[in-house]
Amino acid sequence: MATVGVIAIEGLARWAIARKGVDPLAGVGVARLMDIAWMVLIISRSPRGWSRTGLAAAGWAPGLIKGLIWSAGFGIVTAIGYVLLHIAGFDPLRAIRPGPPPLFPQPALLFLVGGFIAPIAEELYFRGLMYGYCRRWGFWPALFLSTLIFTLLHGSAPGAPIPQLVGGLVFATAYEIEKSLLVPILIHILGNTAIFSITSWL
Repeated sequence: MATVGVIAIEGLARWAIARKGVDPLAGVGVARLMDIAWMVLIISRSPRGWSRTGLAAAGWAPGLIKGLIWSAGFGIVTAIGYVLLHIAGFDPLRAIRPGPPPLFPQPALLFLVGGFIAPIAEELYFRGLMYGYCRRWGFWPALFLSTLIFTLLHGSAPGAPIPQLVGGLVFATAYEIEKSLLVPILIHILGNTAIFSITSWL
């Protein structure tokens, strides 16, 4: 049910962007908000509700703290990797995004949609629902399938899908360990915001 709803919403958004001249960022933002509303309805009506995702009220404070810890650790590892690759004479940003970064006429909307709304929608779907559904077959199949689909659906972005692949693995692993969807949501939000900030600064 979640997948059918998301496909319908995303299809409608793509149609509105392509055929009706809707601003792409605004169209994506509205679609992701509709995705969130649809998935909130699905999760809240499921047998275990929000407790199955670790988003019950009692889990918010621990989830936020663990999410900040994971984000800091992930950021440190990423920074070390970036420095080591630079020392070796390899520019990681060139592999991820060949050519000049795109110019966005609405940076505030970019950060709102790409840095906040989209990560929440994607984590609700890919980790909260898809990973949660696949988890019945074990951790590794759930990790592989949810990351593969997450990466493939980001395939339209320019450059190699390395951030999506690494992100999918980290998000699902953090969710598995901490049992709170707030953890991958926070890592995803802060990671996207960092990428957009670095790209804009460069």
